Amino acid sequence: MNSKGTAAMSKMEEAFTRLRRDILDAHLAPETPLTISSLSERYGLGMTPLREALSRLEAERLVTFSHNRGYRVASVSHEELYDLQKARAVVETELLREAIRLGDESWEQQVVAAHYGFAQVEPLRPNMPEKELARWEERHDAFHHALLNGSPSIWLKRSLMQFYVQLHRHQRNLFFSPALAGRGPEHLDEQQYSELLKKASNVEHHTALMEAALARNEKKAIDLLIKDIGLTLSTYETVQQGAAV
Repeated sequence: MNSKGTAAMSKMEEAFTRLRRDILDAHLAPETPLTISSLSERYGLGMTPLREALSRLEAERLVTFSHNRGYRVASVSHEELYDLQKARAVVETELLREAIRLGDESWEQQVVAAHYGFAQVEPLRPNMPEKELARWEERHDAFHHALLNGSPSIWLKRSLMQFYVQLHRHQRNLFFSPALAGRGPEHLDEQQYSELLKKASNVEHHTALMEAALARNEKKAIDLLIKDIGLTLSTYETVQQGAAV
């Protein structure tokens, strides 16, 4: 590939990466119109790389397109969130079973190391600085990925990664959108909302999950994983109450 082709590919990748990150991190809210002119002004990029980025993001279900409305950031909904968590539970519990049965000493070391890293970050809280929030998300996801990495199933892991991408976007929009910044849902004061996020995100229940998995206690580990997912859903339900007020 010549230098022009390489430069064009680099611009396309830049457009895709930057636009995708802004959607996932809720810097572009659901249903935001995505016109080429507004995106070009925002990112300083041309028409061709932006069109390519939008097409790729539509394939990932992060962007929607209709002839009447053009491109928009994909919506989020509590119905979709519950569906994602249900799908996550099915896949993640199967991966955990396989990891407990087949994981070797190297897997155990990875789990312990990932848990240690997760334990070093503060739980979620309202108005959390972007860098701290991103660090928590990174360490939390790394722990879950390490826990499941003892499974040899490539396709189940790929499916789970797709769920995690969408769950990340839902969590950002429901917990850390500009509308909630610094206060949380209208029916909760800041202290109540802080406690809600802390309970859902602290390391204690992940520690219990790790210990059960490393002890090869499959039933207990699966029960704790389902409880962890249920805790997340109950937190979403509390936030939804405020959205309905």
